[in-house]
Amino acid sequence: MKRTVLLIFSMLLCAACARAADLSHPNRAEAGKLDPASCADGFSFAVMGDNQGSRKVFDFLTGLVREMKPDFAVSVGDITSNGFPSEYEMYLSQIAGAGVPWFAVPGNHEYRSAEGHTSLEGRKRFESIFGNSDFLFDHCGWRFIGLDVVAFDMLKNEQIAKLEKALKGFEGRAVVFMHYPPAVLPNWEEGYWKANADKFLALLEQYRVRYFFAGHIHIHDRLRIGPTDFIITGGAGGGLDRDIPAEQYNSPRGGAFYHFMLVKVDGDKATDILIRPDIPPDKMEDWER
Repeated sequence: MKRTVLLIFSMLLCAACARAADLSHPNRAEAGKLDPASCADGFSFAVMGDNQGSRKVFDFLTGLVREMKPDFAVSVGDITSNGFPSEYEMYLSQIAGAGVPWFAVPGNHEYRSAEGHTSLEGRKRFESIFGNSDFLFDHCGWRFIGLDVVAFDMLKNEQIAKLEKALKGFEGRAVVFMHYPPAVLPNWEEGYWKANADKFLALLEQYRVRYFFAGHIHIHDRLRIGPTDFIITGGAGGGLDRDIPAEQYNSPRGGAFYHFMLVKVDGDKATDILIRPDIPPDKMEDWER
């Protein structure tokens, strides 16, 4: 019986691969849509993660992005439940409605296998749509870097080398996105990956990386280490992790609620705003540095 179920699942994945080949939303192409004319007056971008699970919530959040009109938006993974083409089609139709360039890093749900684990086939499906799962782009003198940590539950040595190369020349003006946070950070052990985490954190400090964004944990939380604000934004529609006690949050603003982050940048100065649909805009707080 188990073998039959796995065979059926494999057949579905093969069909999924065929349909995925017809989808296209490469991150590189999205970078080509960025408007350099916005740089004179500063720019903004939105970040959210873990929308799989609720079409209604994600539709509402993408509608807010459409109204706010940032220069671009980034999803930090778990944009589908199982990496099926129909799920990718739904996601792409939703972000298209926002009307801004939209980038994506992979989450573990995109790489899901028949056993519920990550798989190379899942990675192939993701990359057939979005291009290389590690990517970077520049906007207004800032560098934005997406890294794949779900393929092997770690950052590989070659990724560390690529990251250092990418950060050189962008000291204080770089942002890093991935799905899992490094599990060595306080209260974020659910992020799984520890291999090369010490080297990763050292690079962020050395090159004064301004922001690190991740998802996977279906909450909002943040902490600052050295020059970097580490932010979990996993509230774009997935089931919220409401069982986490208050004392396990690093930030007094942390919690299990739907949200996304809006970052406004003017030169070297960046301000991030926590966007919560359940809070009126004039009551939302921002952090400036």
